Amino acid sequence: MSPVFQALLLVGDLVFLILIFVMVKNGRLSVRFSLPWLGLGAGMLVLAVWPEVAKILRSLVQVEVVSNMVFIMLFCFVLLVLLILCAVVSEYNERLKRLTQVNAMLEHRVRQLEEQLQRTGR
Repeated sequence: MSPVFQALLLVGDLVFLILIFVMVKNGRLSVRFSLPWLGLGAGMLVLAVWPEVAKILRSLVQVEVVSNMVFIMLFCFVLLVLLILCAVVSEYNERLKRLTQVNAMLEHRVRQLEEQLQRTGR
């Protein structure tokens, strides 16, 4: 890897990490969702600083071309992010269902109380 390309990767990764921290600080990204992105940024930082790590990983996974290994790793990362997002959507779906049920019970109770007040003549 040429020194210019390595420097470009390093600067790009640092900008990526700073962007994540700024988004968390401004409340545009929750800490819960920032962890996988920070992990990706840390992994990219390791590969930018020590490109030999990619070659070692490539030989461990027994992939012939480093770019194929990086593609496989990114695909697995996307699957991880999708799994996390699906879990969050499922959790929010359950919370919304419970909230709707509680709201319906409260509305029913308010109607009952209004009827009682009308019957007593107030």
